[in-house]
Amino acid sequence: MGTEAEQPSPPSPPAQQQEQTNPPLWNAQNQKPARLYRLVLFFIAGSLAAWTIHALSNSNLVWKLRQLHHLPTAHYLQTRDEFAVYSVEELNAFKEIYDKSVSDSVGASYTKDEQTSINEALVSLRMAQDMYLAGKDDKASRLFEHALALAPRHPEVLLRYGEFLEHSQRNIVLADQYYFQALTISPSNSEALANRQRTADVVQTLDERRLQSLDSKRDALSAIHESNGALRRAKKEAYFQHIYHSVGIEGNTMTLAQTRSILETRMAVDGKSIDEHNEILGMDLAMKYINASLVQKIDITIKDILELHRRVLGHVDPIEGGEFRRNQVYVGGHVPPGPGDLALLMQRFERWLNSEHSSTLHPVNYAALAHYKLVHIHPFIDGNGRTSRLLMNTLLMRAGYPPVIIPKQQRNKYYHFLKLANEGDIRPFVRFIADCTEKTLDLYLWATSDLPQQIPMLIQTESEAGERLAQMQSPNVAQRSSILEFYESGSGALP
Repeated sequence: MGTEAEQPSPPSPPAQQQEQTNPPLWNAQNQKPARLYRLVLFFIAGSLAAWTIHALSNSNLVWKLRQLHHLPTAHYLQTRDEFAVYSVEELNAFKEIYDKSVSDSVGASYTKDEQTSINEALVSLRMAQDMYLAGKDDKASRLFEHALALAPRHPEVLLRYGEFLEHSQRNIVLADQYYFQALTISPSNSEALANRQRTADVVQTLDERRLQSLDSKRDALSAIHESNGALRRAKKEAYFQHIYHSVGIEGNTMTLAQTRSILETRMAVDGKSIDEHNEILGMDLAMKYINASLVQKIDITIKDILELHRRVLGHVDPIEGGEFRRNQVYVGGHVPPGPGDLALLMQRFERWLNSEHSSTLHPVNYAALAHYKLVHIHPFIDGNGRTSRLLMNTLLMRAGYPPVIIPKQQRNKYYHFLKLANEGDIRPFVRFIADCTEKTLDLYLWATSDLPQQIPMLIQTESEAGERLAQMQSPNVAQRSSILEFYESGSGALP
């Protein structure tokens, strides 16, 4: 019996073919997770792309918001706001992007006492509207003012009072101001937006006409020769007036006669503090520095502002004079930037001050904006207001205007308009500076005239269309007396 020969085993397939025939277990188990990972990565990439496109599309919107709210970090502060050119949808987008805390439900963030005041204000508002419809404008006006005093930031009060001023009192400028405030608090208020669209261009035209009137008076003053004796005396008196009122706004108790005595004799006044004397002497040094140096300069630098402040505060506090503050300060309800941000903000301010855009602004607008921007930054521990007013007058003098006197009797108005500027509307402050500029020009022109029986004063009236026309009228005897009192003693407010 023979044994069978062993049959050779068939050759094994190649390794790759074997892998294809019997794929490894891990590959089969992980096909679904791999697809899931790819989907997740695709979703993340798409989300990032969508977010980038959204951010780019809204970058211009955020920039407009900065201009709209007149933030000090913006390139410049506009004297004409942009609410009137935006639709309600855009304003809603502003509200969502810029300030999510703004709510049309105005009572959401009020305390119990504030809510009580608001409720009383709304009752007074309804009564005022009833009086207005009944034709009793005087009673309506008092009730509107009472409602505004109780709730000065309630959009409904601002809106209805603005409508009353526009239609009953023909005060379209103040009405437009209240519409703007209502929109600042409640950007989606369609009624306030519609009112602003109606009044914005008219108010802008009135402001431009006012500036043209100031230019005419400036040109009339410039036509008077420097050798005119009355002009020289007026300039000397205005010099004392400017120092007296500027330090008086900050709380200095010196009278005009005492201020003049200190500057002319350099002798101390009994019963007055050393600091009050030194404040006057510091302003004297600063104004001489302006006349000798800054008025002729093309560009004003940070160094010039520091030198100006060093003279303002040098006699009172030589250590802090000409130095940026090193501590945080608080000015009423305004919290200025921290000391670490001052260098950057002042560099931006310097660029704006000497920018091509600033040179295109009207001198009064330019000077008022420079004043506000500097005092808003508040770069010094003390003397910010005096330095800002001196800078403002430097810019006005370079444009041919005399140094503007802000009467210390109007201190409350002055601070109120600065507060409104902090809240978003710079125009009332600019108009206030324009008023002071006009009254200063009137004093110069009156002092250099032949002193006629009637003193010409510019009276602004408004037609039914809302256009305010400049008319030359004569004030009564009381107005003449107040001008004389203001000019000679500094104790009266200009009419």
